[in-house]
Amino acid sequence: MLHGWGQDAGAMVHPARQLHAAGWHALSLSQRGWRGSAGCDDYGFSGPADLSAALDWLTSQPDVKGPVVLVGFSMGGLSALLSVSMPGKSPATHVVAVSAPTDLRAVYDASGIRFLKRCYDAILTPEQWREGSPVTHAAGLRVPALVAIGTHDHICAPAIGRQYAEAAGARLLEFADLAHEPDEAQWAVIVREAVTWVESGR
Repeated sequence: MLHGWGQDAGAMVHPARQLHAAGWHALSLSQRGWRGSAGCDDYGFSGPADLSAALDWLTSQPDVKGPVVLVGFSMGGLSALLSVSMPGKSPATHVVAVSAPTDLRAVYDASGIRFLKRCYDAILTPEQWREGSPVTHAAGLRVPALVAIGTHDHICAPAIGRQYAEAAGARLLEFADLAHEPDEAQWAVIVREAVTWVESGR
């Protein structure tokens, strides 16, 4: 489980508890540069390498069996999608991306939030605008994907998520009442959908 920008592993407590209640193991990670993790934040660009190491450790644990599902919110969704779309082997079998900025340039251009634009200007390298956007690698998606978007999201416009889902052949889950970050009840719906989807083998 991967949190959004400005958060840490604790931000994923609701979906983690819900997955645990469904009988799953749930491991929430602090991404590079955020509380509980070393390094400098690079807006998920190092996510594939970092996740590869974390998932290699996780899948080596004796009680871990079955599907390995990446669940990411916002920047965490970007990291999760990149890790199963860019070159390199990942043990992940499924990915769930919630309110993910799948096209960094489109998010930047559509946003009226000055703070977001300042952050992107400060953090993103010239290469990252394209290479750090999951939509660039949509054709390389190697696992089934569930993309959850909110029609009231003013950070990652829903049209951007729809475009990614279509390009990647991902399953799309839309919420008419979701802004950007799900509340506990909305996470419960996402988790229920994800568990049913993965366990059904569809």
